[in-house]
Amino acid sequence: MKGSSKPTIYFIDGLNFIRTFLAGNGYVSEDNLTSELISWLDELGSQKLYGSEFRLILDGTFRKVGPTVTPCVHATFTEEMTADEVILEQAQYCKEYGKRTVVVTSDRELAQKVRSIGIKSVSCDKFFNAFYD
Repeated sequence: MKGSSKPTIYFIDGLNFIRTFLAGNGYVSEDNLTSELISWLDELGSQKLYGSEFRLILDGTFRKVGPTVTPCVHATFTEEMTADEVILEQAQYCKEYGKRTVVVTSDRELAQKVRSIGIKSVSCDKFFNAFYD
């Protein structure tokens, strides 16, 4: 994946990103990984993807993960809907209003749904590897 210099709204399937790509050794909690992901995304948005916005959508109720809103990141915990439903709804809304939109997920079903409505999807590992130093 090549990064674009054009400002983009990235919808990130938070727990999918953490569980399928970042977690592994079992020594770091999901909450700590979430906090690290928010920090990394904020840094990414202020440097390599300047002007882009990251909407990190996490299944479940609010958890203490540190700041959930930064200049480039807005983390949302879903309670009434699933993260997939929120991502699909918000990404479609942004697309309809002419916003450049990308969904970051390794969930094949969600990726297929967003692509079927004309929204680009990229897997978590491809996204991470494209920008990680």
